[in-house]
Amino acid sequence: MDLPTILAKITGVVLLIWTLFSIYKHFVLSKKEKIKTSKQNEGQSVSEQFLNTSLLYLWLAFMTVFSIGMIVNN
Repeated sequence: MDLPTILAKITGVVLLIWTLFSIYKHFVLSKKEKIKTSKQNEGQSVSEQFLNTSLLYLWLAFMTVFSIGMIVNN
């Protein structure tokens, strides 16, 4: 393998690990945050919460597919 291919695979692995850690952190922190926000009623509106959550999930899905693509296709 040549150097650019190796660098692309390493970058893909780093991005995949970072994305998986972000997904794990989101689910762990969201459970703790639900408990916290239930005590403090300062939350977002329903539409704002829906849009933020859907944008986050789309971004995480894109980053997962992108990083796997960097690993597999190079």
